Amino acid sequence: MRIKVGIFFGGPSREREISFAGGRTVYDNLDKALFEPVPIFVDSHRKWHLLDWQYLYRGTIRDFFPPIDLAPASAHGFQVYQESLGPLDELSLEAMGKKIGRRLRRHELPELIDVAFLALHGEYGEDGQLQKELEYAGIPYTGSGVEASEIGMDKAVQKQLMQAEGFPSPPILVIENGDFDGRQVQEHYYAAEQEIGWPMVVRPARQGSSIGVAILKESDGLEGFERAVNAAFFRELLPLNEYEARDEFERLEYVRNLSDLRDGVAFPMDAKRGEREITLYTPDELFDYLETAVADPAGYPLVVFTGHQSEERVIVEGFIDGKEFSTIVLRTPDGRAVALPPTEIVKPSSELFDYRSKYMPGRSRKVTPIDLPTERIQAIRAECERLYETLGFHVYARIDGFHTKSGEIFLNDPNTTSGMMPSSFFFHQAAEIGLNPSQFLTFIIRQSLRERGSGAKGMEVAQELGTALDAAMDAAKSAANVKEKIGVILGGPSFERHISVESGRNVFEKLASSEGYRPIPLFLEATGKGTGRDAYQLHQLPINLLLKDNADDIRDKLRHSREHAVIAEIRDACEDITDRYADRDVVFHPEQIEWKDLPRLVDGAFIALHGRPGEDGQIQSILEPLGIYYNGSGIASSRVTIDKFATLRTLQKAGLPVTEQWLAPVAEFRADEMAFYDQVEQRFGYPLIAKPVDDGCSSAVVLIKDRQELIAYTHLTFRPAGLNERAARKELKVNAKDEWPSGKETILFERAITAEGAAKFLEITGGMLTHYGVDGEVRYEVFEPSETLAGGEILSLEEKFLAGEGQNLTPARLGTDQHSYAMIAGQVKADLEKAARAVAVEGYCRIDAFVRIQPDGTAVTVPIEVNSLPGMTPATAIFHQAALAGYQPAEFIARILAYGKSRRDRSLAAKKPVTPTPAAATTAATIIPTAEAQSSVSAPSTGALPTDPAPAAAPTAGGSNAAKLSGAAAVATSGTVYDKLMADEPTATTPATPATPMTADAPVKTGFVPSTLALLKSGYLWKNIAAMLLFFLLCFFVVKYGIQAYTSHGASLELPDFVEMQRADAEALADDLGLKLKFEKGAFDPSRPPGTVTRQHPKAGAGVKRNRSIYLTILTDEAPMIKLPPLTGEYDYTQYTTRLSRMGEISSKIREQVYDGKQEENTILHFFYGDQKITEDDLKGGRVEVPKGAELEFVVTVRETGEVKVPSLRCKTFGEVEFLLDGSDLIVGNIYGNVASRSDAYVVRVEPSEGTMVPVGSKFNVYLSDSRPANCD
Repeated sequence: MRIKVGIFFGGPSREREISFAGGRTVYDNLDKALFEPVPIFVDSHRKWHLLDWQYLYRGTIRDFFPPIDLAPASAHGFQVYQESLGPLDELSLEAMGKKIGRRLRRHELPELIDVAFLALHGEYGEDGQLQKELEYAGIPYTGSGVEASEIGMDKAVQKQLMQAEGFPSPPILVIENGDFDGRQVQEHYYAAEQEIGWPMVVRPARQGSSIGVAILKESDGLEGFERAVNAAFFRELLPLNEYEARDEFERLEYVRNLSDLRDGVAFPMDAKRGEREITLYTPDELFDYLETAVADPAGYPLVVFTGHQSEERVIVEGFIDGKEFSTIVLRTPDGRAVALPPTEIVKPSSELFDYRSKYMPGRSRKVTPIDLPTERIQAIRAECERLYETLGFHVYARIDGFHTKSGEIFLNDPNTTSGMMPSSFFFHQAAEIGLNPSQFLTFIIRQSLRERGSGAKGMEVAQELGTALDAAMDAAKSAANVKEKIGVILGGPSFERHISVESGRNVFEKLASSEGYRPIPLFLEATGKGTGRDAYQLHQLPINLLLKDNADDIRDKLRHSREHAVIAEIRDACEDITDRYADRDVVFHPEQIEWKDLPRLVDGAFIALHGRPGEDGQIQSILEPLGIYYNGSGIASSRVTIDKFATLRTLQKAGLPVTEQWLAPVAEFRADEMAFYDQVEQRFGYPLIAKPVDDGCSSAVVLIKDRQELIAYTHLTFRPAGLNERAARKELKVNAKDEWPSGKETILFERAITAEGAAKFLEITGGMLTHYGVDGEVRYEVFEPSETLAGGEILSLEEKFLAGEGQNLTPARLGTDQHSYAMIAGQVKADLEKAARAVAVEGYCRIDAFVRIQPDGTAVTVPIEVNSLPGMTPATAIFHQAALAGYQPAEFIARILAYGKSRRDRSLAAKKPVTPTPAAATTAATIIPTAEAQSSVSAPSTGALPTDPAPAAAPTAGGSNAAKLSGAAAVATSGTVYDKLMADEPTATTPATPATPMTADAPVKTGFVPSTLALLKSGYLWKNIAAMLLFFLLCFFVVKYGIQAYTSHGASLELPDFVEMQRADAEALADDLGLKLKFEKGAFDPSRPPGTVTRQHPKAGAGVKRNRSIYLTILTDEAPMIKLPPLTGEYDYTQYTTRLSRMGEISSKIREQVYDGKQEENTILHFFYGDQKITEDDLKGGRVEVPKGAELEFVVTVRETGEVKVPSLRCKTFGEVEFLLDGSDLIVGNIYGNVASRSDAYVVRVEPSEGTMVPVGSKFNVYLSDSRPANCD
């Protein structure tokens, strides 16, 4: 029995997107043999939702919640969070919940989950509130308890406690909300100058470590100080003349930044201009408000924006100049606090480790352990362990700090939880002691159960669960399971190498949690010499290197692989954890792998590279001769799709509309720079698109709006003498940390694609998966396309791959008021398939395009590029699309690999030689005789030769006529893959007849005449001639009289059409005609009766004689069995039955509707297959199977939404009542009774009385007493 783990994520905080991404990571990485993950999404109003799993793989929360059809329309393409819908009643919340799963009431929790895994951040996740509710419900949870969480949330309280306990602390100043207006601003500024000094750090007291933080230098002055403190309070002062000076794009950009949940004020926000104040809920309202304000020059010149999600206090503290680090501290099973290796965050001293630096691959460097001597690292660890114990943390914590040049250690940000992205400190440091993410999560859950069971009231169940988990782990370790080995190739030298690492790591984690695959991470880097295999080398990575932050970190570790001495000491300290949770054969050091040895290590490869050499066919051309199957397109197709110019030319020839292009060579630029710019402008005008021809889809793609930007782009790419890189980057708004693919020989210029009068115009990206049909042809399964919303002019790397950044709507909003989504999407998907076939992509791909929808409903799809190896990061759009098609990520990846394997096997089978006759060979390999042998023996049947035989081998010395293996056959039989394929093939075992040697008793006469005379005199010749004549005579009589005896000499019959006839009818007709029928069982079709003829041979109308055998294929009555999926996360009748119909044409109907006021409408209670009742418990573990085409009858709930029953609350404490009613349809009104502690007081009665039906959202009054009422059970 698996333990049900409720994963709580989302929430109301400003870090909800990282929580969402972390929850997805936990969901994917939980060991499925031990745990059953249950996704519980917490919305902005702290309501719980049992989330349908498909939504886990959306890029951001805004992509699915609020649901698109309930979200406010935006004229500018803005997406919003739930808060932008304004105050909502219970019925509206119910409607929203049904769109993504179902609302989850507090009292249901013990029936749904065994333990809660908390992946929430900030408010309602790290402040003890949710922990308190779970304790009321008797549900064990991960991490620290209530009191420690309350302390860990408030940085101001933390600072006071830490100073009291003797921890070094920089000077600190606390500013209260409401105490920062007018002259108070100057007072605080001067106080900060005197007490703190420069530089200084400003941060909110109760936000995450990367939210609202600013570093101020003395040059920032009073204005910078005021702006930073206001920003930490999530408040902004805007002089309207500054806004008025912006152009339209800059105004929209300002609105987007001010609306941002992490860095801006966010919604709802109050806008105050003079004495007038209104509340704004959406970016469109904000934009319209500002446009109206600048149109009124007589009004007040300043607007003050204040977010409703504000801060009570802001901290100003001294800047610490030192090495910044972050450390995960664990509680071991024997109760010790042990700090893992501290990770150093490498960045310029003036830069902030902000949200993007923390979570975007390649934006920062993390060095583990911190670059310090062993004794200093141990000092950091000891100080972190002391703080962990002082603050009373449980299970694990993340503690940040600084180590100064003088040796001081400042701990400044203890957190009771940590980000749970794949490359976060949480997993990064656990890998140093040998634990992969799945194993570390198992440890966290087991240790949480241990601590809850030993310390928390009412948590006895935690001990029972812990014992059950121990037993399950022991059973799993003893079970042997043979898995297919897949080499995940990641890294490489391209611009998108960091994204490649993220993609490869995600694929590794998905395969690691699967039942059929064992992934092996292989890091690829260029050698700088030779071609083919010589140009690149592979290293097998241990888990601690795989989880490094980016490709450059991994490469550096490979080149300087000496391990810090402190790591061994830390592994010794964590030995009891590693022994229990890590693999038995865990390795900690990389190993170089020669290409020729790769077939012994892996069966297949998943190429997770982006750009060259992964997407251009180079790696594929290395793998194919090794017999290793791989994902994605083949060599020829990859060589086309890597080239954006060649791709569009190919699509144009296939009849698809494409934009105008010019592949501009560097030679023309160097010959005459000004003429080069003139030519670009004459061809395209402005705006235009500039991009590399053969790099990743987000590599240096820029919308060029004028000549200055054109010059800047060209200079950065071609790098002429006198390049001012800083000025060029500034012109293009390219960050100094962003790489640029310089040194290129060409620039690809394109005409910008525009609406051109279309009724609707949008950018989409469409993924697809290929399959082999029963006829052997490639079939394309095109997913529902996603609509791509760029925050700026061009989609950025962050928007494509960083959790919480990109905005993708899946499916895209293709429908119009006059034409349905299905009508438009059908055209678009057909165009995408046409494009895929034109360039012959295989396995899977992603095609980016623009779509123009005309007033008559015609969709014009304009492809931009084809990605043969699309990004596979957790946040990428292709996973959203695959989920909508019913594929969870692990299954989607498995399908991709299965296609690659089938392609490899089909290719080998096509080249495989047919088994020769014994006269031609002694083995299964084809034998090609020598030229000499061929001159003296008859040629073998052509059917025994391969389609494309190798040239015959040269004769051996001495003229031996021994047969030689062809080169082709030798290659085919030498590989282990070929051996597997041939294992079941019959082989010729009869030895070839040796040539009879000639005797040397008499001299041999030479010459034609003597030889002929000798032959005519030979009795051997005449005996053979007589035997031949006798043989031919015998054959004549056999043919003449045998056929007469075997066949009827009546007239030929015209064969009737047996197709669609039933077997009995076909047999009756055949008897009448004197024909014999032979039947073969075919497929099962639930919509047609068994025994129906589907195919015949010969075909109808052919002339046949009586007694002829006719071969018929009929539908079988043996239905394949379909394993029913569990109900978890899919309790809704419509959703579950739709999935069933896709799985095996299983039909469904409602047998009975049962009233249940607590559950959603059409929630499945149980169902029937015939007389067999099937419950949720029956479905767990895949134990229930039904035949394909079966009909299931469901019992579902019906719910009255207008009224609700007042529950039975008498005898419960008020604390329990608050918990039970949170998320219900009732609201507590007045509370009566003079009691010492309201939470501990008992309910003696309620008004209206218990059982009364009242309207949804009604208030009821509660009467309390310190004494428990009489007659309580």
